[in-house]
Amino acid sequence: MTEKIEIRNEKGQLQKGSNLNPTGMDRKRALMLRKLEGLTPRALSALAALVEDKNNPTVRLGAAREILDRTMGKAKQSVTVDVTSSGALHLAALEELAQRARQTIDITPNVERDTESPIEKD
Repeated sequence: MTEKIEIRNEKGQLQKGSNLNPTGMDRKRALMLRKLEGLTPRALSALAALVEDKNNPTVRLGAAREILDRTMGKAKQSVTVDVTSSGALHLAALEELAQRARQTIDITPNVERDTESPIEKD
């Protein structure tokens, strides 16, 4: 891991170009990784022992997969996707709404209708 480099001025402020966290990792993760670094050789030897286990083929296969996944990378998976576009339906609905908005509304008073039910005033 890289050490943090601090360059401060006489007021104690960080100078331009200083980086308090050059790894970009949060403190908890960095601490965890430091603790795990000592376990890596033992973990590898335990995994290697599991690969050699002739009594349990399932464990052997799992250990072999772990090693291969970490050294060779996981196998790529192919995915077939069928996409149905609803863009045409959406466009048709928008055009219908625009057409409705362009229609003129007749607000001419209807004398016959308005005289049939006069509004009573108090």
